[in-house]
Amino acid sequence: MKNIMMLSALTGVLALTGCTTLKSVVGNDMSGTHDVQATSKNTAPVTSKNGMLVDSTNHMTLYTFDKDSMNKSECGAACQVVWPTFMAPSNAKASGQFAAFQREDGEYQWAMNGKPLYFYANDTKMGDKNGDDKLDVWHIVPTK
Repeated sequence: MKNIMMLSALTGVLALTGCTTLKSVVGNDMSGTHDVQATSKNTAPVTSKNGMLVDSTNHMTLYTFDKDSMNKSECGAACQVVWPTFMAPSNAKASGQFAAFQREDGEYQWAMNGKPLYFYANDTKMGDKNGDDKLDVWHIVPTK
């Protein structure tokens, strides 16, 4: 019984730290719709569609995470399986409300007014906003 409890605890820790393949649990994003590169000017490739912020390449919805702070992502490796980051090149240029910041993992991510931007892996087509208000901490970015 003690061994079963220890194994269960170890499995839980591994799952929470991302040391297992969570993709088999939440699905593997093979759509390619979240692979967005910067424009040739290295400015944020974003646009407004149906009153919300989307990437200008695939028109996929962008989200913010309430637990993030200014230019700091609190979404680690396990979180990024479900909430892929809106990646930026290392030579990204700030433009208006948009700028890139360097994540703790060394990668660069786009932010709007300092809030890191993400996709939602279960959004599979343009206009999807299945992640809006997820867990009351993930939100679309409304546009005017």
